[in-house]
Amino acid sequence: MNRHAGLTDLFLFMIVAFVIVLISGIFIYLSGEVDTQLTDSLEGLETGATANYTEIVQESMGQVSSTFKLLYWLSVFIIVAMVIAIFIGSYWVTTEPVVFVPYIFLVIIAIIISVGISNAYQTLSETEILASTYAGFIGSNYILYYLPIWVTIIGFTGGIIMFVVKKTVPMGIYS
Repeated sequence: MNRHAGLTDLFLFMIVAFVIVLISGIFIYLSGEVDTQLTDSLEGLETGATANYTEIVQESMGQVSSTFKLLYWLSVFIIVAMVIAIFIGSYWVTTEPVVFVPYIFLVIIAIIISVGISNAYQTLSETEILASTYAGFIGSNYILYYLPIWVTIIGFTGGIIMFVVKKTVPMGIYS
């Protein structure tokens, strides 16, 4: 019950959400490139058996590429799970009302930092090479494009939960 990490959860949320979508996009892009390069370079070659290399590539690397496309929606589910975890963590944090003012300053700092992260993600996702890959991240794009709004809502809702919910003290501690 002596958890005080609720004050820094917003910063972890922003960083982890950005990194998850960034790495997922890189995996999807690289798997597509490897699949394309293997298919192009091995097209028309045949083994001594009845199968050709193109079929082998499609059965192996093609499956990897289609599996990595699950990251489009899996990243959204992870980000939403982090938001829910922030709210649950805010409920369990034990803080004094004096901490409310520093918490407001931390939320304001998080909003300012989220503007930079959102702009960096938008620039990255609109580069010529990666634009088609990041276009598939519909939910994650929405969250990261509007990250300052999300951080504002999550920060103030988490603060309300953290400071309004009455914490019960077990019997016998003060007696």
